Amino acid sequence: MTGSAERALLAARLAARPVRLGDTMRRPRHDRSAYVDELLRQLAGAGFAGVPRPLGYDERGRQILTFIEGEVPAGEGPHRLSDARIRSATELIRAFHDATAATPLREDQEIVCHGDLGPHNTVFDGERAIAIIDFEDDVGPGRRVDDFAQAVWGFVDLTDAGVAVADQARRTRLMCDTYGGVTPAAVVEALTARFHRARDHHRAAGLRGAEQVFDDLLTWMSRFGTRIARG
Repeated sequence: MTGSAERALLAARLAARPVRLGDTMRRPRHDRSAYVDELLRQLAGAGFAGVPRPLGYDERGRQILTFIEGEVPAGEGPHRLSDARIRSATELIRAFHDATAATPLREDQEIVCHGDLGPHNTVFDGERAIAIIDFEDDVGPGRRVDDFAQAVWGFVDLTDAGVAVADQARRTRLMCDTYGGVTPAAVVEALTARFHRARDHHRAAGLRGAEQVFDDLLTWMSRFGTRIARG
């Protein structure tokens, strides 16, 4: 590969990644960008402060959003978040869902789902969750339980062999009690259905490695799902 080709490839890769510029974030445009912009505008208009604000697009066509200062727990392995952080994040998720339920963007569904809720997309100030970020092409109308179950999967390290099942069950119950109206059994049911859909999708696409990941998750659920459902 020539030097110019390498530079072009690097530039393309960088353009596909979110970057911070001053007090803004620049994100590549995706299929749901216009929908996300409208959602964030409507949430701002309703007084919900727990998401970035849209500021248009730059000369490269990237979405411009306000940057929210704080800590985003990231990296591989269990996050081992404190109960206080998990409780605060759950309260923020409930407030986000309630706010989206009041927008016409939910169409005929309960809410607008973020689609990838978890510690990696949550900004904390100390023990307090202050914002949900990274609205990508999974954003759209859906059910509370599906979006919430995704959050439980991430926040309590559900299915992680490095975390005691009893602790996963306790924290699942903590999130359900904090959110209100959702049981651990409903979370297990929603996640199991999600894993089946993902497994079947990857199988149809011939992606054996990804298929195996979800086969393993389903095996875990068959072994421990009943324990999690009891809370």
